[in-house]
Amino acid sequence: MRKFNLSVHELVDFVLHSGDLDTRIFNLETMTRGTQIHAFYQAKQNDKYLAEYALEYTFEYENHLITLQGRVDGVIVNGSEVTIEEIKSANTDIDNFFENNEAWHLGQAKCYALMYALRFNLDVIDIQLTYISQIDERKMMKRYTFTREELQSDVFSYFGEYLAFFYQVEKYEKRRTKRLKALNFPYKEVRSSQKVMMEQVEHALEHEHKIFLNAPTGSGKTMAVLYPSLKVLAEKTNTKIFYLTAKGSGKAQAENALRVVREKALVKSTTVSAKEKMCLNDKVACNPDECPYAVNYYGKIRNALLDAFKSRDEYNTEIVTEYAKKHELCPFEFQLDLTLLSDVIIADYNYLFDPFVYLRRFFDSKRGNYIALVDEAHNLPRRVSDNYSLVLDFTPFYSFRKVLKGAEHKKIRRIINRIVKDLDEYKEGIISEYETITEFPHELRSSLDRFLVVGSEYMQEQGNNLAEGFSDFFFDVNKFIKILDLADEDFILYTEIDEARKFFPKFFIKCLSGAKFINEFLKVIDHAIFFSATLAPAPYFKTMLSIDDDIHQIPNPFSREQLLIMVDGSTSLYYKDREQTLSVVAEKIRAAISVKTGNYIVYTPSFMYLENLEQELRNSEDYDLIVQRPSMSDIEKEKYLETFKLSPTKTTLGLAVLGGSFSEGVDLVSDRLSGVIILGVGYPPPSFEKELEKDYFENKLNDGISYAYVYPALNKILQTMGRVIRSEKDYGFILLMDKRYNYSPYRQQLESYDGLVVQVKSAERISYLLARFFLN
Repeated sequence: MRKFNLSVHELVDFVLHSGDLDTRIFNLETMTRGTQIHAFYQAKQNDKYLAEYALEYTFEYENHLITLQGRVDGVIVNGSEVTIEEIKSANTDIDNFFENNEAWHLGQAKCYALMYALRFNLDVIDIQLTYISQIDERKMMKRYTFTREELQSDVFSYFGEYLAFFYQVEKYEKRRTKRLKALNFPYKEVRSSQKVMMEQVEHALEHEHKIFLNAPTGSGKTMAVLYPSLKVLAEKTNTKIFYLTAKGSGKAQAENALRVVREKALVKSTTVSAKEKMCLNDKVACNPDECPYAVNYYGKIRNALLDAFKSRDEYNTEIVTEYAKKHELCPFEFQLDLTLLSDVIIADYNYLFDPFVYLRRFFDSKRGNYIALVDEAHNLPRRVSDNYSLVLDFTPFYSFRKVLKGAEHKKIRRIINRIVKDLDEYKEGIISEYETITEFPHELRSSLDRFLVVGSEYMQEQGNNLAEGFSDFFFDVNKFIKILDLADEDFILYTEIDEARKFFPKFFIKCLSGAKFINEFLKVIDHAIFFSATLAPAPYFKTMLSIDDDIHQIPNPFSREQLLIMVDGSTSLYYKDREQTLSVVAEKIRAAISVKTGNYIVYTPSFMYLENLEQELRNSEDYDLIVQRPSMSDIEKEKYLETFKLSPTKTTLGLAVLGGSFSEGVDLVSDRLSGVIILGVGYPPPSFEKELEKDYFENKLNDGISYAYVYPALNKILQTMGRVIRSEKDYGFILLMDKRYNYSPYRQQLESYDGLVVQVKSAERISYLLARFFLN
């Protein structure tokens, strides 16, 4: 018999959930409020009430052993009479909420009632659905009585409908397992570095919870982590592989690698994209009043899933959108539902490491053997810190107070006026533009909590007539309060106010280290493989990623002779010297790009410096000059990169900002890029927040400047240096200019870099070395 583990929610949600997609009713705030209401209600019950009672029972059904499990809200034992209680709360009218969801909620309770009746041999059992308003705390109870036979008939019908769909999944899994077991490494050759990396990954997948790999560009990292993971999937059919990355280019690499695998094996994958990118509506509004793709979403989803599952193995943005249009479904939610049927989920870091958007369907309740492949892991510490850093800006209140007039707005206007009063009173005590605070103002916090309750009801009432920006502000407040409740010694709170005190103060929560949150999210992961070409400097990442063991270094697959690294420690790029040395810098750039017709990029310390350098380098017939501009669109970025052609007949010189869009994730192979010139050391300018970081690490590690300024800058440099050698046939140069390269840790890091490192001072020396390099 086939064994099947199934949660009550998983079963009932699939079979009985119907109706509209509506984030006004089902959202993080109502979920949190519901949990609080549940706990408060349960705490008031007597000693005959068993709260959060765990139930599990294994059923034999059509050659399957189905282990059903879950936790019922309450069991009321009164002598021989037993009542199973399910508690539901809503921020809408509870009579309508009951009418729209009775079958779904009752089906859940029936599963619990049957398991309890079978466990304790009861012939008859009662069910009570208790509804509590999140608006006014009004309660409504609905009672039912069932025999054990009636319950079994209903629950078995759920099994039948569920398995009718998942028989298709079973058939696929059998074919997938057979093909994956027979799968050899999908490329003709295994690079030496790839072989080493796969051995490390295989060992980690068998013996370790997490491993950190520093693998140079061109190591074949993507397949080196995917192939061993797919082999685990062949042996453990309940495995889910999460390929997590910070950029679209990382997603594309994973998609391409899986297409190669599909030439010889079966594997289903979903690429998860942001809601804003997926939305088919004229605005992002996930409710049936404003979006036709939200209407009866749950009534249409099963047929759409079956259609896509039987027809496709890759669910990327284009394919998801195609099927979403066909079945008139929200494509964002549809892709999330498709992840349940996929072997590999390709997604942004946030879908594991963000407290608001992580994939709850996997990580709130574990569903199997989880492997997380974390690409470009050097980006993760900053991303997680940013996820837990928020600003609460009350600027929308100015427009709200103008437009929210009339009796229908009276309740929400009253709470907004109360918040304004709290802000005005607090503003009187602020002295400086920026001020750290030890705790959030108590009165303002109470008003904001009330705003969330009143605002939730208000959004329901207003529907399409909701004032512009109100829902965005509501959810901003909700997120801010959630993070505020997590704030500890790794956070700092501060305010910002305009000098004239004309506007409301802004409140900031800054997370200075997200290491503990990374570790917390990893508790649900069985094996985590972190990999990057630049997990350096090592001390920085061992701290920021909480690494106890060594970072494993994968050998460079390329010859040192492929890369010439010239270090000009004679030219000052200190801020105070930049104007004076600008003409010298331009002269050395011309010398570097004049030896060979090719494609080159100069990385500058800032946009201001870039504009000054552009003036020095423009109007030349020897090369075409292209320039990065602030706030470029994706299309403009693509056009910028498309300028770098293979086998160029005229030199192209690009100007870009160090640490910007073109410093990472740019894959210009062969002679599409023959050299990069890095001006300065990427040292971030001092700011209030940077100084807070420095003070935090000074107190914690006695090394504030390194952790706030030097190490992040050095990592940016290493990332930019990695743009040159992208394949085994590439060769090129790097020219670094700044006096600070004469000193550690910059000098120390360069000495360990794979390449021919030489010191230069003059334009003539640069030309001479490059002539010899390209000749050889």
